[in-house]
Amino acid sequence: MIKKLLLIAVVFTAVGVVYWWPGYGAEAKSFPGGFELSLRISILTGGKPLPLSFSTDTNPQGLPPLPMPNHPFQDNQGMAGAHGDSYNSGVVPNAGPVSEDVRVQSRLFSSIFSGCSTQHFDAKGRIIAVCVGFHKTSLVLLDPVDLSILAREELPAMAGWYFRLDPQGRVLVPAGDLTLRRYRIEEQGGIFDWQLDQQWDIAAAVPEDQRGMKSLPMDIVFDWQGNLWFLIWSPAVVGYVDIHTNEVIIRPLEGELIENGVGATPQGVFFVTDHNFYFVRASRQGVETVLHFPYDRGSSTKALSRGSGSTPVVFAGGKLVAFGDNADPRPNVLVYRLDDVPEAERLVCKLPMFEPGRSVLENSFIAYDHSIIIENNFNFSVFGDSSGGEPGIVRVDVADDFSTCKQVWENRLVASGSGAKLSSGNGLIYQYALEQDTGWVNAWYLTAIDFHTGKLVWKHYTGSGKQWDNAMLTLSISTDGVLTAGTFGGLIMARDIR
Repeated sequence: MIKKLLLIAVVFTAVGVVYWWPGYGAEAKSFPGGFELSLRISILTGGKPLPLSFSTDTNPQGLPPLPMPNHPFQDNQGMAGAHGDSYNSGVVPNAGPVSEDVRVQSRLFSSIFSGCSTQHFDAKGRIIAVCVGFHKTSLVLLDPVDLSILAREELPAMAGWYFRLDPQGRVLVPAGDLTLRRYRIEEQGGIFDWQLDQQWDIAAAVPEDQRGMKSLPMDIVFDWQGNLWFLIWSPAVVGYVDIHTNEVIIRPLEGELIENGVGATPQGVFFVTDHNFYFVRASRQGVETVLHFPYDRGSSTKALSRGSGSTPVVFAGGKLVAFGDNADPRPNVLVYRLDDVPEAERLVCKLPMFEPGRSVLENSFIAYDHSIIIENNFNFSVFGDSSGGEPGIVRVDVADDFSTCKQVWENRLVASGSGAKLSSGNGLIYQYALEQDTGWVNAWYLTAIDFHTGKLVWKHYTGSGKQWDNAMLTLSISTDGVLTAGTFGGLIMARDIR
């Protein structure tokens, strides 16, 4: 390892590769073109020559807007959480970059770890992100032109892996001190400042003698009645705050862990634990279970979770839910009906994914109409080293009568652990992807895939090494077509040049 590090340092000095390494916090340098660039990237990584960008003649087609009822208490333009909306669809209406001819900029918040796990945009196109670090967590407002910090608010440790915007553009964030917070941005004389607009104390959800490092609110969501729901990692708790009375209603889930996000439909709130799927709602008796069933949690932890690694997604007009299990020797995509059917008819399909022993489902799926998009997350890591990340992206369609599921296409060229997004505006699936077999240092590309065919449309090199690792974080797209993606050390931003 020391020899490799010394050799890389020598290459930096002798060849001058550092000239074109994009700088965090500033616009990326202009790259030399053609074979010279490919050779320099090859020298840096110790592997095959890599292109700056790649494109095909594919002409993707946009999709009709995703049919979904407007949520009265959350943003409805793709800025309501890591997965875009309360159904966790991963679909945004905004069209992102349309070709490989993009300008990439980046921002580093820490060389250790400060991943901007979720990014959103306000009404003026400014970037809102919560960047979670080992030492501190920050709520930031960034200029979409140069990524300069316009406002920063320090949050309690480990806050905001998931956060959402409400219809007024205010930030709803769960905090590590067992509070749920709402922030708004104020501007005066060109100076921006985060203001704490409202705070709800949920400390009663976890008895003091049971609190530990995992006693954190994982995610929050409003239901259609205005109750603010939350999930506690460990000990597992589901609960909600009645925002009119501030009463906290909880239900412990003994012997379980909650390691993924939450969603909501007009009928209730849904999530998975490491043992079960739940669909619940608020009632006079407190947290009422509408649906509850177990799934195959496997024999061991294969990535981050012992159990499902995917936040459930509701689709097909709110009638279906999909998530992955942790079965051996490979996980399955599970699709269940949420409507009123006999229990024997609830499971629509159970499809094994990718290669045995080389497949993990650790991210939420994308869901549009009757289609779901699943990526293989095998060997991808939140710790900045996704070496050996396995390729594989699949589209599965559910029959109109919910009788069967079938695989429509599979792409075995793109490897990604990111929280991908589908733009209904142009029909492209955006991912932050790992190039295969690049040598000593991982090379990362923004990548666009055609939703209809699964074919690669374009990709553009962003950078190499740990700081550019996506760390399994999400992407977002603004109304102006600006795309952001979280990285191990911060985030990147890309926009069309032409």
